[in-house]
Amino acid sequence: MDRTQTCGYHRVIQLASGGHVASQALHRRLSRRSLLKWSALGAFAVAASGCQVIPGLAPKAKLNVWTDATFAPGSDDYQTQEIEAWAKNRGHEVEVTREGGGNVQTKLQAALESKQLPDISQVDSGRYTRFHPTKSLTDVSDLFGEIGKQWGGWYQISQQVVTKDGKQYALPYSIDSSLLLYWNDVLREGGVREFPTESWRAMVDTMKRLMKPPDLYGIGFQFNKAGTDSENTFGVWALAHGASLQKQDSRTLSIKTPEMKSFLEELKWSWDQGVYPPGTTGWDNAGNNTALQDKKAIVIHNPASPLVWFRNNKPDSLQHIGVSASPKGKDGKSYNIAYLRDGFAVMATGNDAGIAASRDLLKHLYSKDVYRKWIEIAFPAPALNGLEDMEIWKNPQRKGFLDAAKGGVRDGYPGEQTPAYAELQTRTPWLTMATRMIVDKWTPDQAMDELDKIAVDVYSKHFK
Repeated sequence: MDRTQTCGYHRVIQLASGGHVASQALHRRLSRRSLLKWSALGAFAVAASGCQVIPGLAPKAKLNVWTDATFAPGSDDYQTQEIEAWAKNRGHEVEVTREGGGNVQTKLQAALESKQLPDISQVDSGRYTRFHPTKSLTDVSDLFGEIGKQWGGWYQISQQVVTKDGKQYALPYSIDSSLLLYWNDVLREGGVREFPTESWRAMVDTMKRLMKPPDLYGIGFQFNKAGTDSENTFGVWALAHGASLQKQDSRTLSIKTPEMKSFLEELKWSWDQGVYPPGTTGWDNAGNNTALQDKKAIVIHNPASPLVWFRNNKPDSLQHIGVSASPKGKDGKSYNIAYLRDGFAVMATGNDAGIAASRDLLKHLYSKDVYRKWIEIAFPAPALNGLEDMEIWKNPQRKGFLDAAKGGVRDGYPGEQTPAYAELQTRTPWLTMATRMIVDKWTPDQAMDELDKIAVDVYSKHFK
C-alpha cells in the first residue's frame, strides 16, 4: 500500500514492495552552504519538533534514507524515484525523508544521541567533518575503490574531502563551488569583452565603471553575518592575497599576518568605491540572488542556484548570465573553494542486513544511467571522472562549475577542514572581520585581533 506522512514542513515518502508512490509534493528548503551554518555540538539537543525519531533497523524493516532538499527539485524527484525503483525491484520497503540540510544535521545529531540512526544519511563537507569522529559512519573504502574504478577515478577534491587516515567513510556524489555570476550584456554594452580576472582590484574598478546607480550597482556581496554566501567570497578573496585562517598543518592559526591585513585593506577600499548596493549590510543569502535576478547588481558570487532560477523564471535572460572563476591573486592563481555538496554515508546501525541493503542501493545510484541522468538535471559538478563527454559541458555556464570541481581547493586551505576549523566556521570569521570594519568602523588590526582571540579559544579546545 501507499502511505504518506506529513512531518513538520516536509513530506515523508514511503514505498511498500509493489506499491505506487503518490504525488511527491515536497516542500523544499534550500540549504546551499550548510557547512557554514553549523551550530556548536551542544546546540543539537533538540530533535525536530513534532517528528518521531526514525528507529534503527530491525529484521525485515524498511530502510530509512535521509536526504537534502536542493535548489534543483527535478534532480531531487529523480533521485527519489530511482531509490523507490530500486526498492521495488529488490522487494524492500524504503522511507525517504528530504529536508533542508540544516534540519537533516539537527535530526542526525538527535538520532546519534538516542542511538536511532537512519540507514543512509546524505552528508556535505561540513556534516562529514562533524560526524566522522562520532564513529557513526561505516567504512566504505571498498565501495569507494569499486565505484572509482567503475568511473575511471575520483576527482582529487572528492578523495581529499572524504579520506580520513587512509580510509573513506562516505561516498562523494557531487562537488559544488561558488563562482562569479554576472550580467554579460552589461559588460558588452560597456565595451568589456571578457570578465576581468587579472585581479580583484581590476574587477572592482571595472564594475565601478559599468554601474549605473541607483538602478544598477557593481557588486552584490553581503556584509552581514546572515549572508553567509560572502563568507566563501571573502575567503577566496583573502587567498588571493596569500591570507588564510590556518596554516598547512591545520593546527596553527595564521590570522594576524601582513597578508591578512593586505586583504582587509583592499576589502575596505572596495567598499569606499561605492560599488555595493545600499542595504547590503542587512542582506541574507537571498539578497545577492535577488540583486542579480532583478538586475540591481552586475555580479555576485554564488553557487548555481541563480542559474536554476533564471532557467525556471526568466529563461530569456539566462543566456545573458556569464560565469567566471574568481580573480587571480598575487601568485597568478585563481582560487575557488570546492566542497562536497552531496555525499552518502552508510550509518552504523548495527544491523548487517540493513547495511548490506544500503550499500546495494548506493551502487544503484552510481550506476551509469542513473548517475549521468542525475548530473544532467542537477547543477553541481560530478565527483568522479568519466562524465566529461556529456553534452551539458558544452554550455559554458555548466562547464565553469566542472572546472572549479577539478581545480578547486578544499575548505580550510592550505590545511584541512578539521573539526576545529569547522567550529571556527560557525563563527563566520571572514564576515566577522568584514562587518567590524564596514559597520563598526574598526581598523583591520582591530578586526584581526578580535578574530584571533576567538580562533585561539576554539582551537585550544581541539588541540592541547
